[in-house]
Amino acid sequence: MTDLTGKVAIVTGGSRGIGRAVSQGLARAGAKVVVSSRTEEEAKPGSEFERYAAGNIHDTVQGINEEGGDALAVRCDVAEPSDLQHLVRTTVSHFGGIDILFSNAGIDCESPVVDLDPELLDRALAVNVRGPLLLCKFALPTMFERGSGSIIGVTSGSARGYREGRVGYSMSKAALERMFLSLAEEVRPHNIAVNLFSPGRVDTWMNRRGDWPGTAHIPMVQPDEVTDAAVWLSGQTAGTFTGQVVERADFGVTWGAGVAA
Repeated sequence: MTDLTGKVAIVTGGSRGIGRAVSQGLARAGAKVVVSSRTEEEAKPGSEFERYAAGNIHDTVQGINEEGGDALAVRCDVAEPSDLQHLVRTTVSHFGGIDILFSNAGIDCESPVVDLDPELLDRALAVNVRGPLLLCKFALPTMFERGSGSIIGVTSGSARGYREGRVGYSMSKAALERMFLSLAEEVRPHNIAVNLFSPGRVDTWMNRRGDWPGTAHIPMVQPDEVTDAAVWLSGQTAGTFTGQVVERADFGVTWGAGVAA
């Protein structure tokens, strides 16, 4: 088990799904966790997606604290630079610094190109690409001061393959990958790891609601199954493991658990 005692982590998109599971996993490994999300509300009662949308950042934090962890909820729309600055400042003020960034917040961009709404594309790029980069921009100075750290971006197989009606989404994830792989080299001298985590098909709000009930037959893992890989990545530095795209399915076989590539 990776020991993150004394580390401070920010998790975006932490109200449910992968973000909630990772927040819980980091806390159980000893980290102090700042849980952020754009909204603090759940889906309206009676929604067919209600079970996927259940919970908010305050619920996530309450669960962590009830288990003896230390967590703080901060509302943040990653498409808004001022929100990201507030998130970083609040984290530093409350916990004294930042060691781990887990950029999980993301949105879909589902449309054939011929029908694509430019505003939808702009929002997807702001959330999926610009947001993670600006979070790094604002957090890196305090991470430099600590002399080590780990940054993880959640990516998708769509970055490297075709998904019908999701050219815009694929573009955003491909840009995220190239951006973070380049950032890994830029911050290597500061002993900060930068990696991408591709969790595969996970039973979450975004994956199910896009084609519900058409996705009911598709096997998907539960969010808790991504935590071991996410926690392991959070414990890395530039001196141990950086500049890689890690598939959840390969964790413990090709990557992680002390196994070299």
